[in-house]
Amino acid sequence: MKIARSLFLLLFLAASALAQAPGEQRARDWVRAYNSGSAEQMEAFVLANYTPEILGRRDAAGRRTMYEQLWQRHGKLTVDRIAAEGGELTLGVTPERGPALTIRFRIEPAAPHRIAGLGIDIGGGDDDGRRGPALPPLDLKKESLDDYLRKLDGFSGTVLVAKDGNVQFEKAYGPASRRYEVPNKVTTRYNLGSITKDFTKVAIGQLAQAGKLKVDAPIGTYLPNYPNKEIAQKVTVQQLIDHTSGLGDIFTPRFFQRNPMQFTTLQHFIDFFAAEPLKFEPGKGEAYSNYGYIVLGAIIEALSGENYFDYIQKHVFDPVKMTGSGFFDLREPVGDLATGHTNRDGVWRENTTARPSPRGIPAGGSYSSARDLLLFDRALRAKKLLNDEWTRWWFGGDPDTDGTWAGGSPGVNASISSNGTWTVVVLTNLDPPLAEKLSPQIFRALR
Repeated sequence: MKIARSLFLLLFLAASALAQAPGEQRARDWVRAYNSGSAEQMEAFVLANYTPEILGRRDAAGRRTMYEQLWQRHGKLTVDRIAAEGGELTLGVTPERGPALTIRFRIEPAAPHRIAGLGIDIGGGDDDGRRGPALPPLDLKKESLDDYLRKLDGFSGTVLVAKDGNVQFEKAYGPASRRYEVPNKVTTRYNLGSITKDFTKVAIGQLAQAGKLKVDAPIGTYLPNYPNKEIAQKVTVQQLIDHTSGLGDIFTPRFFQRNPMQFTTLQHFIDFFAAEPLKFEPGKGEAYSNYGYIVLGAIIEALSGENYFDYIQKHVFDPVKMTGSGFFDLREPVGDLATGHTNRDGVWRENTTARPSPRGIPAGGSYSSARDLLLFDRALRAKKLLNDEWTRWWFGGDPDTDGTWAGGSPGVNASISSNGTWTVVVLTNLDPPLAEKLSPQIFRALR
């Protein structure tokens, strides 16, 4: 599942209108403070330019940690464009390291026009041609969400909106199977793509919380028989989580020359890919790695004594009562699953041959419903799956910040946008980036 994964990490949150002219200056000054490379200078800027409400959401130590994480991952930023979009001021920037970023600012409408919210979208945003066409504007004061979704030509999927865990809107559209003319239902389960990685990350956090694992330890500590001894000694668990390990992807020409249905265990993948050289020294770069999450799955198996799929079922899905979720072997009949449809040269084709293994992998391929993902988001933020320390590790900071988690591949796109109050889930059985653009758009319109 080579995916376009977008993590929309809101560092600070408030609902406010945009004061465009003063907002532009504040935004550029934010970049200058960030580019100083000094956490002290950044903190001085924050104290002078953020609203009291936003300052109260994270203490100085938390802000410093967040800044240092951003600096380590992205380095200096170069502003390429600035524009007003949907009540937000948006900066397109090129970082020193990693993919393009889109930074969105909210500015308090009245003087002194301080920063009332800020979010960072990893990826080039809608202006990046690879991200697909822009969605039409959404104004919930002028039209209902149902009317808006019906206007999206050919939309197929389920959309759920909840406030404080209470469902406000839930509806399914389009076919689960075009071949058999089966409609999607609100109970339909969809392939989540790389949202599966979020379940894997929870499992790693649980094992660390239990004292069975240290995230800064090399993987050889837990996989002593890993075939590549040099990598086993260099790459840490945290680097696998962060895609900074230097390990590559599984979707290579060599892999596609094999029958994916032969890869029935995680060890099969490790035996096949372990000899591949690192793309860069661990911690010195960033490259998306599905294989890295397969190695994480193997660590989960080694430390828990359980099959990876069984572990996720027992320790993630079952405690949250995600009764419709699972890893399903599609060689056997399974009810109420959406078939993915990918558009190739204007023709819809089923994506059933695109799976890398019969049941999916720790990097992708789990199935879930919109209601189940709402339960997962609520439980994670309520610290029912991880304690406070490891919940903050999972979120990279304050769990009450806004965020969008998405996964996708041909015929697969799933996205959750949430801040603990509002939750928007969009699941589709169509190509990306429809869901990962639609859920944050709906989320912003609610605010």
